[in-house]
Amino acid sequence: MINITKFNLSHLSLMVCFSVMNSVGAAPDAKQPEPSKPSKWGLAVSEYAPGGSDQINFKLPTHIAFGPKAEEIVTDLKNNRFLYRDGPGDQLKVSPIPVRGQHSVVYNPADKLYYANDTGNHRLISFADSSSAKITAQTNKILGVSLKRPHDIVIDPATGWIYALNPNSGHVFRFSAIGKNESVLSLGKHLGGYSRSLTFANGHLYVIGSAAGRIVEVLDWDKAQVKVYNSFKKKRSAPAGSWTKTGLVLNDAEFFNGFWYASSYFTASYAGGTNPDENKFIRFKTLEDFVTGNWEDLSSLVADGMTPYYLTVQGGNLYLAIFDHSKAGKGDVILRISSLKK
Repeated sequence: MINITKFNLSHLSLMVCFSVMNSVGAAPDAKQPEPSKPSKWGLAVSEYAPGGSDQINFKLPTHIAFGPKAEEIVTDLKNNRFLYRDGPGDQLKVSPIPVRGQHSVVYNPADKLYYANDTGNHRLISFADSSSAKITAQTNKILGVSLKRPHDIVIDPATGWIYALNPNSGHVFRFSAIGKNESVLSLGKHLGGYSRSLTFANGHLYVIGSAAGRIVEVLDWDKAQVKVYNSFKKKRSAPAGSWTKTGLVLNDAEFFNGFWYASSYFTASYAGGTNPDENKFIRFKTLEDFVTGNWEDLSSLVADGMTPYYLTVQGGNLYLAIFDHSKAGKGDVILRISSLKK
């Protein structure tokens, strides 16, 4: 495990097209999204990485990020590595950057550096070149607060502020570079337990309270003002579960083309005999809808038994890392989700 609410309001009449490319590196019995299935959501979903000719097998991928030009970098957690390529048509290559159990990475165009949470090594690192093992800067502590299995890392593109997260304590860190302009918010009492991710959307930072199934919006960083959104019909705090057993156990939430999309850590092993695929991937118009349960269940866009994890918005598309919790490497891929034109 990675250290580890129902309304279907769909009345749309658009179709979703699934174009799934079979990866050479995937397991023969890998579970894939169903091809060509009618839907109401106006979305096209395809397997984006690894590519069809890649001799690469992800093992619990958690994230994809985009760097300068067309460069892409995938967080391959269980393999303790980053994979990178110059563009979507190129072969994925293994980065020599030394990491262990890392969760995500972000590119900062201001200083032309990647910033990553090296989760298993309890540190944040920055590096300039995915093809080199050279680390530009690193730290195990920010303003006296030790990094303990740091998870997500995001950037405010307007200001250049970088944000990172201690998942258990609820400490959220802000800095302009490692060791520069650092500050810390302690949001543990608002998050209500284990928190997996951060999101920067519409000019605001959002912290994802995973175990408590809530989203915390940071209204004013300097004044430590926040607003808490509790998910509909949350039953109990948990690191993983199912809709029926626990309510939402959020992995991530991201705003894309007028909707919030959210994933939950639902697995058969934690579902206790209930359905682990119901409401594992949802979307809603506003955070108030998240509170009232006014959402659409998009879980059929993700193959049964697969857990959806971190989301990334890039170039008019939404990317979603998915994996098999029980058998890491069995069908683990990055999906690309696009809006079909009307």
